Amino acid sequence: FIQFLDCVFQLVNQFPDYFEFNARYLLLLSEHIYSCRFGTLLCDSEREREVVAGIRQRTYCMWEYLDSIPDLINPMFDRATSEKAGVLLMPLPMLLRNVTLWVDRFCMYGAKASIPCMPHGLQYPPQYFLGNHSIVHTVGYGAESALRRALEDAEMWRGTALNALKEVEELRKK
Repeated sequence: FIQFLDCVFQLVNQFPDYFEFNARYLLLLSEHIYSCRFGTLLCDSEREREVVAGIRQRTYCMWEYLDSIPDLINPMFDRATSEKAGVLLMPLPMLLRNVTLWVDRFCMYGAKASIPCMPHGLQYPPQYFLGNHSIVHTVGYGAESALRRALEDAEMWRGTALNALKEVEELRKK
């Protein structure tokens, strides 16, 4: 189901005027598939949901919840234009060329880029940080290559620390 939602996201991302909902709607739907907060997508069939598990009486409907949030409606959607345009058919190469990563879904739990709080007058990134982190490690096998990489990293961080100390001393002199 996540793959299906990713496909729908790609279409919404490329043709936002054709959909009543926005990408945030798909994101919330993808989050609540496995949350068990809603019974809408639990079990294998409607019969199993109703007769065997009695889910409707014990859980809320996901569709009602999503419809109750006004921010999930696409303001650019025009029903008349969409109906007049008919079926959305695009050349396959155009569609595949514009496929992107659904960052909000697949990177939601990853580290987020942030800029640390810096006092006014200090430069970000600091001088000692520039130029030292362009080292790309090559893949090697065995303990010898791991040890060599660890020593290279230690030397790089040692240089970074020494440069930071120099910058702190210059700031103290000012």
